[in-house]
Order: sequence, then structure tokens, then C-alpha cells
Amino acid sequence: MSRPTIVDVARAAGVSRATAARVLSGATTVDRRMAEAVEREASRLGYETNHAARILRGGRAGAIGLVVALNELDSLRGTFFTAVLKGAAMGLSAGEVQPVLLPAETEDHRRIPRFLRSGAVDGAIVILQHEITHLADDLADSPVPIAWVGQPGDVLAANAFVVDSDNRGGGALAAQALLRAGRRRLGIITGPSDMLPANERARGWHDELAAQGIAVGASAHGDFTMDGGAAAMARLLQRDPHLDGVFASSDLMAAGALPVLEAAGRRVPTDVALIGYDDVLIAATSDPPLTTVRQPLEEMGRAAAEAVLAATRGEDAPRVQILPTSLVTRESL
Repeated sequence: MSRPTIVDVARAAGVSRATAARVLSGATTVDRRMAEAVEREASRLGYETNHAARILRGGRAGAIGLVVALNELDSLRGTFFTAVLKGAAMGLSAGEVQPVLLPAETEDHRRIPRFLRSGAVDGAIVILQHEITHLADDLADSPVPIAWVGQPGDVLAANAFVVDSDNRGGGALAAQALLRAGRRRLGIITGPSDMLPANERARGWHDELAAQGIAVGASAHGDFTMDGGAAAMARLLQRDPHLDGVFASSDLMAAGALPVLEAAGRRVPTDVALIGYDDVLIAATSDPPLTTVRQPLEEMGRAAAEAVLAATRGEDAPRVQILPTSLVTRESL
């Protein structure tokens, strides 16, 4: 028995061959009833898209690059990067496009831009990490569309997209939660000063405290790592040994802060309430489990995938998407 063709699917669905082809290529502009008929008949007939032929006809590679910081591959559990990667991969798979992992090194500023110019991928998703902020400049003239997860700054290609969470609102949520818990002697562990999301979290924190007439208190910079959080927590305690509330602007830094507080005889949450940011695995598995500001990480990855896929198909997509944050309350508050 011969394999069903797109002509067979179109005939069974009662639509033109062109309409069937558009539906099966992932287009979203086809009439809903027609699209449902095509999908139903394709499934019934056992039709499988000939990806190779479609790529040759369209001149596309049929793949999207996923650009990540190389050192993040050392530990895939419990980080911001993991959940975003999962969401992006799921979004690309739903669009019948192959994800290609592209680890970016801190020192190599040419390899990723060169690869994107090679035609091997139709676009890219960059999961922004502190180690690869240089890519914002390197990819400013990218020939393929790029979706950034995390706001890299102002230097972006004309065909770039940004998906981020409401970082400023998230910082305000952390301040509000600590104030509701009755904490008034507050400190913050900020993220890298060259990352806009980190600065926005600190801005939201400071604005909320100012609006409530509460002193801003001590602050220390971290680098979104556990070691960085531990070092920053030690500096905070030197500046104010009697802190009763701390906002660490990533869960990894909050987890790093916990043993420093314990070593200083400061119990969490009895003596010091602690709030993190991201809601990754380590937040739920720390001792005590961390209250945190949740970023919708998988949703952000999926939104980035949908944006770059739309661009490769010549369809419109929002240039900037800011998704809401929320507070997840656990035992550290």
C-alpha cells in the first residue's frame, strides 16, 4: 500500500492542496474548520510530512538554534536555564522544527554569529545568562531572527524578539511579602549590574520600599550563583548584623545565603525571612524550602519559540512580551 500524499489529505478534507499544505506546515491563518478537517484526515490516513522536501522547496534549514552558556551544561538541574530550555524545545517540537543546541563560550565572540550566518539554522533562541551578555552586541546584525529570553539591552537586531518576565514587578512582590510578614530591617542581594533583568528587580524592590516609607537598607551584589549568594550574604551581615528580611534576586543566591545565615546563628525564618527569585528546583528542595518570586520559565521558552517560528514563516509576532510574575510562599518567610 502506497503512502498517503498531501493530495490525498486535501481530497479527503475537501480543501485545496495549497490549503492542506499550509495547515500541515504549521500556518495559523487558515480557517479553523478547514484546519481541523485537514488535521483529522491527515491523522486518519497516517500522513507524515516530508520535511526534507518542504525544506528544499522553502529554502529553509528546518532547525532553530538554542544558544546557552557553555558552563550551564555542567549542572542542568535547578537553574533558570533548564526550565526555559524545556519550554523552548517543546515549542519548537510543536512547530515540527528541530532544535539545535549551541553552547556559547565567554571568550569566543565569533563562533555563534558565524554559525548563524552559515544557513544551518533558520533562527535562534538565546537564553540570556550573565556569562554571554556579550552576544547582544555580537548578534546585532544577525541575518536570521533571534528571540531573547531575558532583556539583553538596547542593541538588538531589527528582526529580534524579547521574552521576559515582569522583573520590576517581581522585585516589588518580594518587598511587599517581607513587609506583610512584619519585617522592617531589610537587605537585598542584587544580581549582576550589567544585566537589565537584575537591575529591574532591584528597581522594583527600591520603588516599593520607598512607596511604603521603609528604609532601603543594606545591599550587596551577587552573580546569580550559589557561591556569589554566599559571599554577598556575608557582606550583608557585616553591614547590618541584625537584618530580619533579605531578598536574594535569584534562587541560587538565596540557597547560597542559607548556610551563611545558619553559621552566623541567624535562623530562617525565625530571625531572618528570606525570599528568592525564579522558582527553580533548588527553591523547593532547600532547607527550609524557599519562598520565591516565580518566573513562568517554561512559558517564556515556549513564547520565544513561537515568536521565532512565526518570523521564519513570515508571520507577525510581538516584538516584546513581558509575562507576569507571582509569589510562591514556602517556609523561609
